[in-house]
Amino acid sequence: MSIRFHRRAFFLLVGLLAFAGCRKNPIEKLSNTLADGALPQSSGTFVLYDDEVKTGGGAGFIPGGENQSISFDDQASPEQGYRDIRYIWSGADVMGSTETEHLFAGFSMLVSPDFTAFNTTPARDLSAPGYTSVKLFVKGSLSTGTTLRVEGPSTGASNFVAARIEPTLTSDWQEVTLPIPASDFSRVKVFLTVSLQYAQPPRTTAPGNGGVVYLDNIRYVK
Repeated sequence: MSIRFHRRAFFLLVGLLAFAGCRKNPIEKLSNTLADGALPQSSGTFVLYDDEVKTGGGAGFIPGGENQSISFDDQASPEQGYRDIRYIWSGADVMGSTETEHLFAGFSMLVSPDFTAFNTTPARDLSAPGYTSVKLFVKGSLSTGTTLRVEGPSTGASNFVAARIEPTLTSDWQEVTLPIPASDFSRVKVFLTVSLQYAQPPRTTAPGNGGVVYLDNIRYVK
């Protein structure tokens, strides 16, 4: 991975925070199934998504909403239950903090309903149960040069680097496990970030063709 890619990944969320108050969130409002945003911490498993978003928060596109789509109600072929998440990126430009971007695009699951309330929504302390990893099921199809990246819980701060994994996608459901340092659960503002990363060939500027990713049964586990 080049230095350029490392820096872009490192600042995946940083540029968004400065524009959170002035950009309209492109994702439809998600249902909050927990009263007052309460988070269950007694079972040793905290479910982020299983037929519906269960975090008490919402989601937002990164770095902008152009040329992307997402459904939290896809019913074509869920891994379990009745629904899964379907995310699509065409590979075309999305708007970054100061310029268009076609080297990555994706979405984050947030403590807030969307990015407009991100800065003012308190972080969650999920350290008590002793979670050790994020588990989820994924499948999909990506164009040449495009990879899936899954990042774990984050504070959203510029000096915070979330744990990450880049699984190889197939057309069949596979379970992915992302180990997480215990300290990363102590101040959670971003539950999970899913992005498609495009490795642009040297001396070229043309965008790739993106891909489609399906996700299901996303949870923190001990």
